[in-house]
Amino acid sequence: MDICIAIALSSSVLLRVPGPLTLAWTHSVEHFAIEEDWSAGADGLQLREVRTEGLGAGVDIPADAQRVGRGWRFRPALPPQRQLVLANSRFAPGYRVCGSGRGEGVAERVGVRDRALVLTACPGEP
Repeated sequence: MDICIAIALSSSVLLRVPGPLTLAWTHSVEHFAIEEDWSAGADGLQLREVRTEGLGAGVDIPADAQRVGRGWRFRPALPPQRQLVLANSRFAPGYRVCGSGRGEGVAERVGVRDRALVLTACPGEP
């Protein structure tokens, strides 16, 4: 199922991305890479795996996380989410959406900066 990206508090879809996808970004304070694998289904967005190269504010590593190279890999115990809100601030490195081996900046792709973006499971087929 596809994942839709819209401006928060708007119903206009700016971008429809085939799922599953990887959401990647750099921690705004500690400056380490984080990647999350998300899939979409009838019950919402499901976080399948997290890979992080460091620890910092807002990053909790569960006891069963696997150490891989300089970072950790784990499957979070998080129920499906109706939506995922991205801050999308010009004061932090942007989010990247990656799928099928390539990644691209979300703000550049949708043409919006400094307005929160919302990811949801897209209703129906395109």
